[in-house]
Amino acid sequence: MSKAAWEALKNHYQSVRGGTLQALFAADPNRYARFSVQVEDFLFDFSKQRITPETFEKLCQFAENHHLRDHIDALFSGKRVNLTEQRPALHMALRDPGLAPLRVDGLEIKEQIHASLEKMAQFVEGFSSGQRVGATDKRITDVVSLGIGGSDLGPKMACFALEHFRTSEIKLHFIANVDGATVSRVLKSLNPETTLCIINSKTFTTIETLQNAKTLKTWFQHSLGEKSTEQHLIGVTANKSAAMQFGISNENIFEFWDFVGGRYSIWSSVGLPIALLIGMPQFREFLAGAYAIDKHFCSAPFSENIPVLMALLGIWNINFCGYSTHAIIPYEDGLEYFPDYLQQLEMESNGKRAAKENGFVEHSTAPIIWGGVGCNNQHAYMQLLHQGTQVVPVDFLVAAKAHPQFEEHHQLLLASCLSQSKALMEGNFSFPENDFARERCLDAKRCFGDRPSSTLMYTALTPRVLGALIALYEHKVFVQGVLWGINSFDQFGVELGKTLVKEILAQLEQSTDKNLDSSTQGLIEFYRKNKVAVKPT
Repeated sequence: MSKAAWEALKNHYQSVRGGTLQALFAADPNRYARFSVQVEDFLFDFSKQRITPETFEKLCQFAENHHLRDHIDALFSGKRVNLTEQRPALHMALRDPGLAPLRVDGLEIKEQIHASLEKMAQFVEGFSSGQRVGATDKRITDVVSLGIGGSDLGPKMACFALEHFRTSEIKLHFIANVDGATVSRVLKSLNPETTLCIINSKTFTTIETLQNAKTLKTWFQHSLGEKSTEQHLIGVTANKSAAMQFGISNENIFEFWDFVGGRYSIWSSVGLPIALLIGMPQFREFLAGAYAIDKHFCSAPFSENIPVLMALLGIWNINFCGYSTHAIIPYEDGLEYFPDYLQQLEMESNGKRAAKENGFVEHSTAPIIWGGVGCNNQHAYMQLLHQGTQVVPVDFLVAAKAHPQFEEHHQLLLASCLSQSKALMEGNFSFPENDFARERCLDAKRCFGDRPSSTLMYTALTPRVLGALIALYEHKVFVQGVLWGINSFDQFGVELGKTLVKEILAQLEQSTDKNLDSSTQGLIEFYRKNKVAVKPT
């Protein structure tokens, strides 16, 4: 990290901390033009962030001093940017339509990527033509997608967002948690003869996904016979041999690679449910939107580079203004699961304090990411954002185009979004003359404003726009990891949880209490006394 640039930002913050957003807008009639960028289908307005032109200049200089461009080049060229695991992070290659060769560990990967896309296309065509049938020759009508983390959050989020672009009659069902009640509820509505199961697991060792997969496998075999799984199970994994040992036939395995992290795997065959829903041409549009942002990220100057600006504004808010949470508020029901998706993307990537070169960083890193759909939130947690003791920066996401035949709805939706960002910025310091209670409840009604937000407006939520939107946040996370001096591509906290699950599970099964703290032991004893399953009424 460039310590001199960091100290310069700290000193600068002390000089501007007393200013307000209202004053900044009053002093600069061109503030919006100065602090907004249009790229592709997006308008990024960050004029309501608590920055001055000098802040902006110093933030961009901070990125330059840290040689951010070199780090971006290293990412895209396949360097081992994941230092702890000695891997590149080349999820961007999955959406690059070009044929220029790219080698990883001596292997040409672009050919493999295009071959995987072609296999996905043939699989989707099998559904469209009616050739995909089950063990009893009945046409498949339902697909259950098993996965957890990135293997579930991405496909589920995108399928929900792109439902209006559906080209298939296939019904999709997502199971992530290893909650038997959820599995039971899903299976009750399905016919095994017409159901297909996609098992998404990069390592094919993820304990929750494998438990759910075993249950589905048994369900098929009990209903349709031992060999039925050959036609009813699909594996998406980087561990082909483990998938085959599980009983999945070679032709039903879709591979992806170690250079693709789970939370970045939506662009790979993990996106198979998306392709099934919207068809392969539109899935390629989804990839194309992300690729367009890749090109922007690699070429645009930092002062006009949306992912870089998002990252720098986040660093300003987290490390200098001291804001520890960040709200994502999309004004589109289709993006209901997008805040959940970003929770994993940001908090698993940058929720760490270990420095790249060993040791620990001394500054804050990832904020707590949360949020939900507007207008719903205006009648819920927006109260805290307006008048609470914590300042929460916000990303507002909203479309410019209305849904056909619902122009009035969209005008109200857009007005709601813009009014919230305006209210967070301005607050209210005056009340109507006829407010008879103004003397007694002045403080209770006062919203001080000066709450920062950015607005990302896009044309409409199409496959291309969704792909671009995800890529914007992916690159934002990478930039922040670089500038914080951490590795955004490992997740050893998650790995610790996986290890402990296996240890505790063994103790539950064997009724042993080795090396347990008193709390864990007490909880296990309560479980043992009450573990008889409750029969449904």
